[in-house]
Amino acid sequence: MREKNQLIIFDMDNTLIHSHIDFSLMKSETCRLLHEAGLYPDESMPVSQMISEFKAAAMLSSELEARIWQAIEEVEAKGLADATTEPYIEEVLDYLSPHAHLTALTNTNEPAARQALKRLGLSPRLEYIMGRGGAPQMKPAPGGMMAMAARFPWVDPSAIVAVGDALIDIRAARAADLAFCAYNRSRMENWREAGLLPDWQINAWSLAAAKDLINVKFKI
Repeated sequence: MREKNQLIIFDMDNTLIHSHIDFSLMKSETCRLLHEAGLYPDESMPVSQMISEFKAAAMLSSELEARIWQAIEEVEAKGLADATTEPYIEEVLDYLSPHAHLTALTNTNEPAARQALKRLGLSPRLEYIMGRGGAPQMKPAPGGMMAMAARFPWVDPSAIVAVGDALIDIRAARAADLAFCAYNRSRMENWREAGLLPDWQINAWSLAAAKDLINVKFKI
């Protein structure tokens, strides 16, 4: 295990698996529940950030928070029920496995994430899976990335790369001072408009894409 000197931290939804989680519905349900309680979030924020900010300001009751997470988990469960693997990801992970520690970091409820990855046959290909409830912070906060890196202290930070499809992924990676590879098959984020350019991009998994993820020292 320790002879590997690289670490790859994959996002899960629409990076490792093609889920059908309706993130727009998740946000609208969260906002609806907040509005009913007289709270008005910045709706440009990710849901995780909305919740974190109201909690930090001591404006979110435990009852309301529980109702929000219940609504979120219902949307997640529906979207994961018929999830499929991203095309060619099994072959990519099998190719990468001898060279790098492979992990998954997701904002999805950890038990649900583990169940989906197990059902799709990806769990045996990953050394560690960290989700909501297991990570100290949700993306775009850097805590999950930093906690994952801490599990592999022999890996130099310059040999760690995060891979994801969304702005919350690159924001978490940058806040943790890690390199970032954008996976853009499902979601075409406007990285330049956000002022957060990936170190490189791939549009589909392939052997060539896998080779790009190994034997490279990344420079932020």
